[in-house]
Amino acid sequence: MKTWDNTKPLLMLSESMHNADMYYATRFLASDTFIYLRFPREGKDLLIVSQMEYERARKESIVKEVRSTIDYGYGLKTEELIAKVLQEEGINAIEVPRYFPLFTADELRKKGIKVASVDELSITKEREIKDEQEIGYIRKAQRATERAMETALAVIKKSSVKGNFLLERGEILTSERVKTYIEHALIDSGCTCDGGEPIVACGKRAADPHFSGAGSIHVNESIIIDIFPRLKTERYYADMTRTIVKGEPEKELKEMYEAVKHAQNAAFALVKEGITCKEVHNLVCDIFEEGGYGAIRKKSKTGFIHSTGHGVGLDLHEKPKVGDNDYELRRGNVITIEPGLYDPEMGGVRLEDMVLVLKNGCENLTRFEKKLMIL
Repeated sequence: MKTWDNTKPLLMLSESMHNADMYYATRFLASDTFIYLRFPREGKDLLIVSQMEYERARKESIVKEVRSTIDYGYGLKTEELIAKVLQEEGINAIEVPRYFPLFTADELRKKGIKVASVDELSITKEREIKDEQEIGYIRKAQRATERAMETALAVIKKSSVKGNFLLERGEILTSERVKTYIEHALIDSGCTCDGGEPIVACGKRAADPHFSGAGSIHVNESIIIDIFPRLKTERYYADMTRTIVKGEPEKELKEMYEAVKHAQNAAFALVKEGITCKEVHNLVCDIFEEGGYGAIRKKSKTGFIHSTGHGVGLDLHEKPKVGDNDYELRRGNVITIEPGLYDPEMGGVRLEDMVLVLKNGCENLTRFEKKLMIL
């Protein structure tokens, strides 16, 4: 893997609405493509936007030097504009992210500019450690997530039972209906569902970890609810999962739930600065395998079939991945701990909290209770 060597200028060409690195570097939110240059040796950076965005960028961006594209002439093509910028800055070699447009790179090379792509930017590495402001935003997103979860559980708890079905106001309660309640609650809290619609998966299909859920919700069966909103203004995500049952679950389902809860608590106790992601993941696998369940590290297709967690920030899934890797956790990492067990004949159980890694442990940023049965 080629990483940025921190000596050559870095050039990024992208929008920042969906590019977290671009937004992190500039704190300027725009749906149209703009140019960002970082000069590591000089310790400065440069933002170039259209004239339409110029005044807004000057007011909102953290980049001190903001220029307009018309400073370099009117009607220039993108590659012509970039070449002129680099020429004026005395730059003949740049590094770019792996998603940099191929056509633009080829055109710059024709103009005598050396263009090298890198797999991982220093900006991406910087994002792994959250500062106090970022942690505050994540807490805010988490509180909104918990309010939405409370809304969903209240609807399910108030539902009546007819045969195998749950009813709301005399009509069959569906996953789609519960997701609508969740989404409305998130909107009221200033969040969007940019990462995808919430998961409300009931019964056997809950054994598919990323099945978002569809159709009727049944009594005595597991219901996995996974909510992962983003703050509309601050742009940071939260992520939380609970598993519930309306009624009386089967003995095997209760045992799965207790095993998942035990594995999660054991992972919480292990997480601290200096512990590797592999150690946390292997502990969870050990607990499940000792309990007679399969685990992904032995290529099991049932049981625990995904990683233990992931980083959360400007992206829903970002580094570090809490799985089979040697990444050493660092103070300021915000990660999920989300063990789960999945049985196609029974359904699924998953519990997910977000934690902040500290020097001698972790802080659980999730306050919402864990309770399997809702009567």
